Amino acid sequence: MGFEKDIEQLEKIVLKLESENLSIDDGLTLYGEAIKLGKKLVDEIKESKGKLELLNQDLSRINLDGELD
Repeated sequence: MGFEKDIEQLEKIVLKLESENLSIDDGLTLYGEAIKLGKKLVDEIKESKGKLELLNQDLSRINLDGELD
């Protein structure tokens, strides 16, 4: 799944946990899925942050002639 789809799935799980009368087992299963998705999303954000930092480093090295120093 992509980042946006994972967010949508997490939102659906949260809505189910908040609104439905679930058994303890079903609630725990959904909660476990939410934790896994949350971890995956955090990992993706960290990866994207790292890529952005590398791009910013390249950008800061560009001189006025448009070349890397």
